[in-house]
Amino acid sequence: MYSLYWLGYILLFSVIQSIPTGDFITVLRNECYSLLPKIIFVTIVVELMMPRLLFKKKYVMFAFAYIGMILFFAFVQRIIDNYIIIRYYLTFWKTESLFAVPVYLYNISKLQFVVSIPVACRLFYYLAEEKNKVQAVMSEKLQAELSALRNQFHPHFLFNVLNGLYSKILNQSNDSAEIVLKISDLLRFSLYEADRKNIPLSSEIDHLTNYIALQRLRFGHDLQISFSVYGENKDAVIEPFLILPFIENSCKHCLNETNQGWITIAITVNEEWLVVKIENSLSDNIDSKIKSAEGIGLVNVKRRLDLLYPHRHVLQIKRDDSSFFVSLKLKIKDDKN
Repeated sequence: MYSLYWLGYILLFSVIQSIPTGDFITVLRNECYSLLPKIIFVTIVVELMMPRLLFKKKYVMFAFAYIGMILFFAFVQRIIDNYIIIRYYLTFWKTESLFAVPVYLYNISKLQFVVSIPVACRLFYYLAEEKNKVQAVMSEKLQAELSALRNQFHPHFLFNVLNGLYSKILNQSNDSAEIVLKISDLLRFSLYEADRKNIPLSSEIDHLTNYIALQRLRFGHDLQISFSVYGENKDAVIEPFLILPFIENSCKHCLNETNQGWITIAITVNEEWLVVKIENSLSDNIDSKIKSAEGIGLVNVKRRLDLLYPHRHVLQIKRDDSSFFVSLKLKIKDDKN
């Protein structure tokens, strides 16, 4: 790239400076003789001063060093002009003092021009590199936070499930064996699917189906659960364990003091959107457990939605005297595994 840049520079200035005389070859030769100081100047500024001073925010040192360098190399250029180019090739030119202000300023302007493009390119590359580093750090931080959220959720989820199994065993229920099978399915999902970035929406719905079946076995006729899925999108993917915390929260807080309750779950999916609506009855002592609605499950899933689906989801949570309602609208189009 540098070779092409210097070739372009020589040709450009040779053409411009040969316009008055028409002697392109002589001007081209003179530019070649003057090229080495410019290359050294640009290399020092771009490869040494910028990384060691400018990019380390030593702006004052960079400014003084730059001024000193450009004055020094303008002086070197004056020496080359007077003692090589004018003496041997442009003998008809009048030799000026090494410190003649107009000529000296002209050499400074040429150095400023020749360094500006490499400096701009180096600065652009540096900013792009820094942006990539920031994005990489943010991505790592995001993955770490999501992993922590998942790891918090898994024990919380399993704790509730095992509590249900424990109560059934104490009561010597005939459903204990089937509950163990359902737990096996849920654990299989946790082991093989939950650590993936995205899973098919159908897998998430199958997992919800198993969980709901487990809750039906756990509570029997005391809990009426209506679960419906409308529409289909075979290509849709979703973050695992994204819907389950809402259903788990409903199961946790829907039974009244007579251990009766109901939950209605409706999932609608199309090519672009996933809509989940969950409504449940409220337990009589919900006020004493109001913080549970903002417990581990829901707090985590809200945070995950903010991280993974910014500006692509609408979450509404409402409560009245007799019911608790959750509506999640999630844009799933163009999600990638």
